[in-house]
Amino acid sequence: MNGKARVLAAMAGQSQERLPCLPILHSGLPPLFGVPTDAYFTSGAQMASVIVKGYRTFGYDGVQLSLGVTGEVEALGAAVDQPEDGAPLLRELLLPDPTNDEALEALWSRAAELLPASAGRLPLFFDAVTRTVDAIGTEAFVLATLRGPLLIASQLCGVEPLLISLVTDPEAVSRVLDFTTDLAGRLGVWLLDSGADGLMLGEATCSPNFISPRLYRSLVQPRHERLVGRLKAAGWTTVGLHICGNVAPIFEDVIRTGVTWMDIDHEVPVERALALAEGRITLRGNLDPSSVFRFGTPAEVEAAARALVSKLGGEGEARLPGRWVASSGCDIPPGTPADNIRAFVERVRRE
Repeated sequence: MNGKARVLAAMAGQSQERLPCLPILHSGLPPLFGVPTDAYFTSGAQMASVIVKGYRTFGYDGVQLSLGVTGEVEALGAAVDQPEDGAPLLRELLLPDPTNDEALEALWSRAAELLPASAGRLPLFFDAVTRTVDAIGTEAFVLATLRGPLLIASQLCGVEPLLISLVTDPEAVSRVLDFTTDLAGRLGVWLLDSGADGLMLGEATCSPNFISPRLYRSLVQPRHERLVGRLKAAGWTTVGLHICGNVAPIFEDVIRTGVTWMDIDHEVPVERALALAEGRITLRGNLDPSSVFRFGTPAEVEAAARALVSKLGGEGEARLPGRWVASSGCDIPPGTPADNIRAFVERVRRE
């Protein structure tokens, strides 16, 4: 069984002799291979080359690609800076006042004319995903990442104005979210032709650490459900949701969106996540990307990976729960030592 088959088996809930391994690792790779970060974010060929090299170097079962949080708003025309040593940075807000319906209507008009194949860095990302699929798609699971409605809204409006309006004028935010949900759906359907095996929706701003579960349920969850339905109807068989932090208070709500899998951050204990999931959804996680991967030692990473496997079924057992993919709980950051990534993958593969 190759890596792609192993991840697909996890999505189907099939028990396996070992866990599949698909760390959240993309922008942390370029420094490991001497590739300038700005080159990585400005060339589809370079991005794909780094992702493929990471797969061949470390031997995990699948790869994940991401353009960064500014991808959608840059496609709409927002000015973005590209630092030499980091991901793209937003330089302007297209909707600084979330209650400005006239400005929102102008964005609807702009989006109606948007051609993803020529908008911002979207064609670069499509090219990177396609190249990755061509290079390793028969043997590795290829996961593409776009942003979900609330995260796109935070990039349109700014985090602080959006948070304030969530409290003072939730109806205005609802209208913004209608727009960003439609945009996310259009881009997700467009990306299907890249050949990726799965689509992950990044929604860090949906974390209960960021907005209340009540606001998530009333404003975002119904739109997630609508968006996931649209993506699946278009042909995506695997759709995931990444929400940072302690997702336990909204666990049931996420399951009701219809996603195939969800990421579990290190703040949620493995035992708690398994109990909440009850085998209804595939989970991915959940080692701490900072204290374990970035600042830990290889021995500490190996111990954490071993503990993860143990909690999921015990060392040396012939059968492990099918609905878990071993990973970091969030993005493994630049500066993470290669030896730590290697220690993680080797321990998971041995178990």
